[in-house]
Amino acid sequence: MDVRFETDRFPFIKARFFRQVEGRRKVRVIVIHSMEAPEKDETAENVARFFQTTETPASAHLCIDNNSIVQCVFDNNVAFAAPGCNHDGIQLELAGFARQTRAEWMDPFSILVMENAANAAAQYCLKYDIPPVHLTNDELKLGQQGIVGHVQATQVFKLGSHTDPGTGFPWDHFIARVEHHLAERRERLKKEPLA
Repeated sequence: MDVRFETDRFPFIKARFFRQVEGRRKVRVIVIHSMEAPEKDETAENVARFFQTTETPASAHLCIDNNSIVQCVFDNNVAFAAPGCNHDGIQLELAGFARQTRAEWMDPFSILVMENAANAAAQYCLKYDIPPVHLTNDELKLGQQGIVGHVQATQVFKLGSHTDPGTGFPWDHFIARVEHHLAERRERLKKEPLA
């Protein structure tokens, strides 16, 4: 991991609940969530404001919709999002619902959501040296690095009941887009090395 590399500076709406970490946090997984919120242009901002004001201990690092990414918890701090994968996870909330079919995830709105999320995930893969792979439950349980859904944290660690981003989430498309953005960023770093 190159500690000089940082993710893009996203607009910030501070979540009410998170745990501050002293020193550098070891991150091994990127966790994908569905917000259970509608496909609208300001869903990222609305869910970020919910995290800012809620009485329920809940938060995520990023809220993502079709046209924006809002940061709610800084990378090095722990968001309250997926028990079992909080302490070593980066949490990405995507506009949409776990009940969506593959076709609904592949509609024009959600394609843009996934493109924004894939770009953000690629930055975290680069920052924390995480391979752009969708882990199986066994791989998650064994402590491997990669990308998982909230449902997998539920199934592996049995500390919640969430099933997002749902069985219709197009993991093949999403991982391919993460790989694309990661390759672009690595190529850019070759041409413009960090000072």
